[in-house]
Amino acid sequence: MTSAYTFRPLRPSDESLLRAIHARQRRSTGFEYPWPDLFRDPNYYRVLVCEREGRVEGCIVAHATTEMFLIADRPRMLRALTRHKPGLEAFMRRAGADEIHAFVPRSLLSRMRSWLARMGFRPSSPRCIIFYREL
Repeated sequence: MTSAYTFRPLRPSDESLLRAIHARQRRSTGFEYPWPDLFRDPNYYRVLVCEREGRVEGCIVAHATTEMFLIADRPRMLRALTRHKPGLEAFMRRAGADEIHAFVPRSLLSRMRSWLARMGFRPSSPRCIIFYREL
């Protein structure tokens, strides 16, 4: 019979073990991503450590992510947004964002791709599929 998993809040003493788990995960999956600053970056606002029989086996992390979407039907608005890019980025940073996501319907991708590139967006990793769920 296997024992149940329990979840608890992150503690500073967990960091070295979680870093080691993170490194093993990166090696085994081949998916490179940096260690997140779970203790100092306020965008990592919830972390639950998973334990079994008192041993830390990993954690689940909630990161505040900002989605950007447009409500517009005029191409000249895209040009204005492009010119105002530094101001938009500063606005988002002041709001606490450290990254911005844009979900583009496939039907609009060919028309939006060059504008998104000018705005600094890039496709997410081709090795990742984005899943979405409303709470």
